[in-house]
Amino acid sequence: MNLKTAFEPYFKVGAAISGHNLRTPAHLKLLSEQFSSFTAENDMKPMFFLDRDTNKSDPEKYDRAPALTFDRAIPYLEYARASGMKMRGHTLVWHNQTPKWFFRQGYNENLPYADRETMLARLESYIKGVLEFVQTEYPGIIYAWDVVNEAIDEGDFRKSLWSTLVGTDFVEQAFTFARKYADPGVSLFYNDYETAQPWKRDLIIEKILKPLMERKLVDGMGMQSHLLMDHPDLGEYRTALEMYGALGLQVQITELDMHCNDGSESAMQALAERYAAFFRIYVEAKKTGKADITSVTFWNLRDEDSWLPGFRKEPSFPLLFHGKCEAKQAYYEVLKVAVPADRVDPWEPHWPEEDFETAQKPQGEMRVFRQNIWEDGEYDYPAAYGFVPNLMAYVHNDAEKHDCMVVVPGGGYCMTVPHEGELVANVFYRLGMNVFVLSYTTDITMSVPLKKQPLRDISRTVRGLRRHGAEYGIDGKKIFICGFSAGGHVCGSLAVHFDEMPEENPLYKGISDRPDGVILAYPVLTSGKYTHPDSMRALLGNDPDPAELEYFCLEKQVKENTPPCFLWQTRTDDLVPVQNTYLFAEALLEKNIPFAHHVFPTGGHGLSVASREQFAGWSGGDYTMEQCMRAAFAVKEGKGVDVTEQRRAEITDQFFGGHEEPVYGVDYSFLEDVGKWTDLAWAWIRRITGVL
Repeated sequence: MNLKTAFEPYFKVGAAISGHNLRTPAHLKLLSEQFSSFTAENDMKPMFFLDRDTNKSDPEKYDRAPALTFDRAIPYLEYARASGMKMRGHTLVWHNQTPKWFFRQGYNENLPYADRETMLARLESYIKGVLEFVQTEYPGIIYAWDVVNEAIDEGDFRKSLWSTLVGTDFVEQAFTFARKYADPGVSLFYNDYETAQPWKRDLIIEKILKPLMERKLVDGMGMQSHLLMDHPDLGEYRTALEMYGALGLQVQITELDMHCNDGSESAMQALAERYAAFFRIYVEAKKTGKADITSVTFWNLRDEDSWLPGFRKEPSFPLLFHGKCEAKQAYYEVLKVAVPADRVDPWEPHWPEEDFETAQKPQGEMRVFRQNIWEDGEYDYPAAYGFVPNLMAYVHNDAEKHDCMVVVPGGGYCMTVPHEGELVANVFYRLGMNVFVLSYTTDITMSVPLKKQPLRDISRTVRGLRRHGAEYGIDGKKIFICGFSAGGHVCGSLAVHFDEMPEENPLYKGISDRPDGVILAYPVLTSGKYTHPDSMRALLGNDPDPAELEYFCLEKQVKENTPPCFLWQTRTDDLVPVQNTYLFAEALLEKNIPFAHHVFPTGGHGLSVASREQFAGWSGGDYTMEQCMRAAFAVKEGKGVDVTEQRRAEITDQFFGGHEEPVYGVDYSFLEDVGKWTDLAWAWIRRITGVL
């Protein structure tokens, strides 16, 4: 007996899978033997269909008909065709994981937003292109699409770029286009989370489902069902399921998991019993006709594949399988809902060890991965909101050793801004370095002074890179750090205080945290007259101790062993006075530290690399904003740490007020001077490494 056979009389049973699962034979065996359907967990979301490089190469040509790419989707579709399995398509329209440039004129993040007519044309072309590709090249494989995902929030339509630029009828427009181009027999779903909450349930029914039903545009309701051990209430969940069913629509459980941070036997038994309770609701609703449930999809195959540990920053044991595709007690309890206990036999996958080996991705130029810098239990900043400082790596996929660059974005110690992360990493990667972008501790609430935590973060970063040098392809090579604005203060602090940072973990103790060179781009360096006050406030609080101000007044802390430095800024920097780099340069000169100092005649703060790629309107991955957004959501929900009501109101308005982002425009003249700073820095690096 297996899941797909046991529940065949009632509904399909599916699972979400990732590229990792696709490359692991044992995982595909588990999928095909237990499930009758699957979903691509991430690789068929808008950001992976929209072809950034092609659209930006000729924005006029693609203005109303965006170029698409299917490279990420094809492996899933090929597997479905080869295995005979059906797929759910997830997802066509979502406020999240849709690139910001898609909403701008000329696909350029530096230009104003596109108007409603342009966005509707793009939306139709995009939906048409995705559906026609799938239905032409892989006919009959996708049986259902999540057309719109998560459009409801805070008691109304979610404030998003879709609702702002198109209007709340973007939902109806998306379904209109999907119905127009979908093959007959392909079901169209609205999908959302927390769909059992009475206020959200009623809003979805009245504002989304009923209007779509009047125009025969929707076939089903997708209840994501990311469950907890004590939420939602079973009665509320059953009521919601039956209310959706009473509309005459299909209901699909689209992203089922159940967070449980306790892996003990008793906790897993409780998990099993709660899973069984939900499946009894599903089967009873199907049997009685109270809801036409047509599919139940688990969100991942095994506990180890789940998104929840990363999202919740704690252990999670949320699924029916674990380890080497072994069944948990929850698997057996779920089966017993559909078949008698005497028909439930043990699931014992005796597969060869090689089936559990994951095939390597095809060799490419770049290997990208994320790595936390602190070991479990080490990091204890009280306002982290589940965030752990981490590195995003961009390393060469070869056997050579490369010099290393750590990129440290700025953001006033309140956030780490995206455009000073990946954009910079790409430049130094192309120059032959292995690059790591550091997301360090910040505090958007400005309520819990950071003190030395960001300095500890970068100290551990340098030690960790040296410890893992062989693994990261940098063993025996130079390590440089490159900080922007407040990130420059982080780097500058390490440059002058590296030999004062204690390290208690024996894995890192005794490893030097002294960088071989430091790049400081429009940096905050002084805590004196020319400082950036808000950076100091986030770092040290409203009433800093004079000794702390002295410690972080970096021009006063330069020593004879401070590493060589490269400084640049613009004379007209309107946020961090240019005196910051002059003061630091004078201190370096006094201590006879090798340095380069470049001041460009004009330009505002935050110019990053000032490259064509940047001016074409791409700011890089926004993964650097993780802690900031975690804090913002927590504050909005009243869970902020020592956050005043005034600050809570400010943050809620800043991040959830529906404000349009400012438009900065493009000044290509900066390519001719400021845009050359990376060339100057590269010449400086080559001199330090002995190439020049």
